[in-house]
Amino acid sequence: MSDGIAAGSAERHALAQRIDRFVRGLERAKRSPNRRESYHVIVALRCLQDDLHEAGQAAMANAERVAPLPPEAANRPESDQPVAVAELRATLDAIVAGNG
Repeated sequence: MSDGIAAGSAERHALAQRIDRFVRGLERAKRSPNRRESYHVIVALRCLQDDLHEAGQAAMANAERVAPLPPEAANRPESDQPVAVAELRATLDAIVAGNG
């Protein structure tokens, strides 16, 4: 059983690191994510919080390649409002700290 916990912990850490690298890239570039990047990073953060690591990795791949929004998300008005990079950072930090 401890091997499963360790594997889950390693997967969680890998996803958190991938999200962190992406957010750090935005911070270094001093730019906010576009609506596509924002959407996919938020999905990845939710997956990290819910321990859905494989889905989170897929969401980060979508963010990194700026994949289109799924049709159900593209039609929602809130998808036109990207999340600020500071908010992404705060959410990631809270999840990693166990408060999210």
